Amino acid sequence: MPPKQGSAGKKKLAKADKEKLKAEEEERKALEEEEARQKAEEEAKKQKEREKLEEAERRKLENAEKENRRMEMLALVDVQERNRKMLDDLHSERRKKSKWARYMRCDGSPNPTIPGEINTYINLRLEDSSRDDIEEVLKQGELDLSLINELDFLLEDTPSLEMDLQEMNCFKAVADGKDKFVELLKNTREDLQMLLQNKLDAATVKILQKATDLCDNETFNLHYLKANQDVCLCIWGNLSKNPRIKSFEFKEKGFQFEIPRMLTLSDCAFRILFSKFDHYSSTCKSYYPRQKKKEEPVAEVAEVKEEEAKEGEQKEGEENEGEKGEEGAEKEDTEDLMAMLRQMKGEAPPVEEKQEEVEEKVEEVEEFQDPITPEPPIWEDFDEDEDVVDLRANHVLGGVFHFNLMSLPPQPKIVNDWVITRLVDPPNIEYIEYIADTMNPIVNKEGQSPIQPDKGADQPKRDDRPPITVHMRLPEDCLFTEEPQIARWDEKKKHWRQDGFTDFKYIEETRIFTFKTAYFGTMALLQDAHINMPFQSWELRPHNTNSAVLTIIAAIIEIEIEIKDAMCCLSKPDDKPELEHIKGRWMTPLDLIKTLRRVGINVFPADDSSKYVSIQDKHPVIEEWCYEQMALCSSAYAFSWSKWNSEVQNREKVLFQGAESLDDMPLPEETWSLYLMTKRRSMKLKMTEFDEAFEENHADGTHFKSNLYHLLMEYSSPEAKERIHETNFQYIDCVRQILSATKVLTYA
Repeated sequence: MPPKQGSAGKKKLAKADKEKLKAEEEERKALEEEEARQKAEEEAKKQKEREKLEEAERRKLENAEKENRRMEMLALVDVQERNRKMLDDLHSERRKKSKWARYMRCDGSPNPTIPGEINTYINLRLEDSSRDDIEEVLKQGELDLSLINELDFLLEDTPSLEMDLQEMNCFKAVADGKDKFVELLKNTREDLQMLLQNKLDAATVKILQKATDLCDNETFNLHYLKANQDVCLCIWGNLSKNPRIKSFEFKEKGFQFEIPRMLTLSDCAFRILFSKFDHYSSTCKSYYPRQKKKEEPVAEVAEVKEEEAKEGEQKEGEENEGEKGEEGAEKEDTEDLMAMLRQMKGEAPPVEEKQEEVEEKVEEVEEFQDPITPEPPIWEDFDEDEDVVDLRANHVLGGVFHFNLMSLPPQPKIVNDWVITRLVDPPNIEYIEYIADTMNPIVNKEGQSPIQPDKGADQPKRDDRPPITVHMRLPEDCLFTEEPQIARWDEKKKHWRQDGFTDFKYIEETRIFTFKTAYFGTMALLQDAHINMPFQSWELRPHNTNSAVLTIIAAIIEIEIEIKDAMCCLSKPDDKPELEHIKGRWMTPLDLIKTLRRVGINVFPADDSSKYVSIQDKHPVIEEWCYEQMALCSSAYAFSWSKWNSEVQNREKVLFQGAESLDDMPLPEETWSLYLMTKRRSMKLKMTEFDEAFEENHADGTHFKSNLYHLLMEYSSPEAKERIHETNFQYIDCVRQILSATKVLTYA
């Protein structure tokens, strides 16, 4: 039977339908994929356009902020430059008048900057031995010290630009630059210091030569004391040779020393020469900060590497140019071919290219150029032995004193009607070499109590050299806040040493300091230079326009510095009699700084003080900006310390408190606000000093500004703005100098 046609055709139709359905499904999927692709492209295109608009808007805002900051910083710089120019003109005119007044002075004193005058003065003084009596030496010494101080002032006060060729005409023979001019001034200062010491030694010799004429009628020994405001000369001469003399005291100076038995039987004299000045420390290498030098690569190696790098760059450049040339040619050919095809078909160029061509361009605004931040210096460690004094960590306080043992020259003898005197030319001091045999007390094997000698043991011999016990009253015009240290000057190595001293004792009520020394020589009292650092708190409060007071509660002492116009003075503490002679004395900031350091109040950190004091170091540019802008607003605003300044471990952020203060009254706590200053902006924070956590959000109703000055001016009252505008440039500079010298933002 033949097969049925209907069933086979039906099967074939079913297969065709399947293929058709499959084709339709594939076509539908392709259409969906195409629609999805087109939709994704549209979304990507819209997203790209949105991002471009957002980027343009962001850049516009950034440019607006840059422009605003640039305008504000330029306005601030303009204010500062105007003040600085007026200050420079004022000081330049002052120096001109001072030079003219020096030229017209007719008091017989030489000009220390003119070699002919000062050299003639020094040589004549050295050759003239007829005026070596102590009264004349002390009188002439005042002139010598005034000339030394004049040179010091010139070296500190004269800018390097004013040390021009006209000033150096007098140094043509040996000077060929500004450094030579400065060096010659320093050499002149050293010559004057040597002259003063030589004349004091010559006066000592004259006194010793006539010791019998000046001897005491009761003890038959020489007791001599002569003083002026800068120098005090004390001499004890052993004329009687009485072995029962154990010690002697100059009651006027509160200086007592023991006399060993061997010296009571010899022709000797003790000289104690007190001077309020210190001409020794500045010659010591530890007197100046020493910054580590960076190791630079060897020049030859650097040049070789540079040449190799240049050759490599040239080769890479040639290869890249070849590759770029080939790629560029291929790209140009492809673009030309596509353009020809579009012209043949009558198609328009792609829409994306047109959009890229008409894309909006946002011009970049020139940003304010901040000063370059110097790299933080690295200071060298003090590498001398432990007995050598580090003058960066310690200050000489109360000047120096010379404790010398000298040979008593032969005294004049009266024979009948004749007076026979032995003449020595030149008359020089003959020092007796004396070094104690031992400085260590005898102890038992266990190192406990001293061994008591037997009654039958040999007593100390006459030629034994025990250490000399000294009792001295501390200078009345210096504040010692701790037990002083004692040091002696090593003339050969030019430094202070602390070996050779034992048995220290200090009675604070009587201010008597006791020690034993194995050596005679030049000595000085020392105090820790950073004993008052870091500070506990500080506050700068205005009194009125061009008047303010800075209060610093240091580690040990609390002080107040009054500032008015271009001058300042110490107004507190009230309970320190050692400071009464400088309280209320108005002086320039530089003079006040030197005076306070000299009397024992050092609240002025040095460049390398961070090596000795634990502090939160702040960015130097931001810190200096802050002091300058505080000074600009200090007639109307009070500023104070903030605990957050040290707790926020970021040197780029400086925090402090501030408040408008128009009445000369203490401010309540709620009036103070917290301010944050960075290199880019300044803002008034929402948080307060008493919050538990730090939050960097600006206060409600305020916004940040580029600097503190514009921030305070925007939110100040009209009266405060008027005070700030009326503030004198000399007062602004005075406040800035004091703030910059105390570095309260770093050391509090």
